[in-house]
Amino acid sequence: MRTTLSSAERRRHPRFFLDLDWFVESNGCSAMGRGLELTVRGACLPVACRSTFADAVTLHVSLPARERLFKARCIAFASARGWRLQFTEVSPDDLQLLGHTLIGEFGVLAMPETGRASSDQQVVRLQRE
Repeated sequence: MRTTLSSAERRRHPRFFLDLDWFVESNGCSAMGRGLELTVRGACLPVACRSTFADAVTLHVSLPARERLFKARCIAFASARGWRLQFTEVSPDDLQLLGHTLIGEFGVLAMPETGRASSDQQVVRLQRE
């Protein structure tokens, strides 16, 4: 029987859902919400709008145990599940705090697997009964 691995098991840098406040801005327009999927390389926002973000997109997230908002400059892509954001610029302090937050919430599952193929390749596990 063939089964595909779950999203967290399949990705080198898995995305995890966090119930956090966020807002994104692009060309003077903004959107805000609560709850997003995060990884150390990007995010997925559950936004169903049809308009496109400009090239310069900035994501702000209210991470726990932080007075300032996490800030990342991003490239935005529309997907079936919402807007995928790929981080292009994140300060070292923000990146470290994001890593600590993910490991604190999800343990070792949040650690990237260095020996795994990139997320572009479909990983399939064969199970015998």
